[in-house]
Amino acid sequence: MTLLGLIRGLLGWPRHAEESTPEGKRVLQQPVPSASQERPPAPAATAPARPVAQALDPLAHWNAQSDMRNQLVDKYAPGVPDARALVGLLESGPDELIRQLPASAREALAMCDDPNVPRSRLVSQLARDPSLMQSILRTANSSAFCAGREPVLGMEAALDRIGLGNARGVLTASCASSLLSLPGGHYNAMAAEVWSHMIRTGPIAQCLAPALSVNPDEAMTLALLHDIGKLIVFDRLSVLRATRRRSIDLPPAFVQALLSAAHEPLGALAAQRWELGPRAVAAIGNHHRQVHALRHEPLSEALYLADVVDHAMSRDETANLDEVWAKGALSAPRPRIEAILKRWAAVPA
Repeated sequence: MTLLGLIRGLLGWPRHAEESTPEGKRVLQQPVPSASQERPPAPAATAPARPVAQALDPLAHWNAQSDMRNQLVDKYAPGVPDARALVGLLESGPDELIRQLPASAREALAMCDDPNVPRSRLVSQLARDPSLMQSILRTANSSAFCAGREPVLGMEAALDRIGLGNARGVLTASCASSLLSLPGGHYNAMAAEVWSHMIRTGPIAQCLAPALSVNPDEAMTLALLHDIGKLIVFDRLSVLRATRRRSIDLPPAFVQALLSAAHEPLGALAAQRWELGPRAVAAIGNHHRQVHALRHEPLSEALYLADVVDHAMSRDETANLDEVWAKGALSAPRPRIEAILKRWAAVPA
């Protein structure tokens, strides 16, 4: 997996055994059709028009869940003051809850979206933040891009080597990671696994994107961010630890329930605050495909599929496509998606 290794090295994440996909591992469980069942018809030669994402108000969605978050405390952590305090920190406004990306990074990311921007302008923008330049150079000279070739020392050559799409993904992951603090203790391992899952879904979503008529680089970048809401929860946990100057120990069931309930609306808030656009807000805010108003948004389908497949692969399980399609109310062309995922599962990391 190209981006998994290079971004993990870039951000200093530890390597895990599940990082590799053994040759021939099955991640798809396709029921054998009976005589009365037929395989779905092949997709039309021309892709249908891409549906437009309906507007999602992430702040309204987040605020509407306030009572539910407090109910989680009552159900899973009654009498645990730290649990109530953590929920209180999450009630802060977006300006306090979600840190803004540095201006230099926001401008560089916008330039990566414009193929007509001269490389020299993008290089000048990256030069305003040496850490961004270091990220691009390190990526261009990683084994994923430099195998058998001479190292590059110039930024324009580095951008030419990795391409604007990969540059945007690396910059996005680097910036997001720099904004979030680890919560300490055993929560660090939980946060690291969330990071690993996010990074693994990026290349999967990128491969699925053409079958869904979405931009592969856009799908990859949003997959890298799809669970950013969980990391924001861990960031608030680190703030609570710093404020109270001691370790924080919460009931595991409460932590898992809070992460599950909060991460989609929090991720949508982050996408809005980072000015990623309404399509990103809608896709990240509905990547579990539970918001009925957004049932037919192709980007959320790409994130949903990448999320489901990676979880199945990491657990060495199979994913039943009948259940996946029904639960996600997918409109994606199933034969094409199935073929892509079978090839993906057979490719060594």
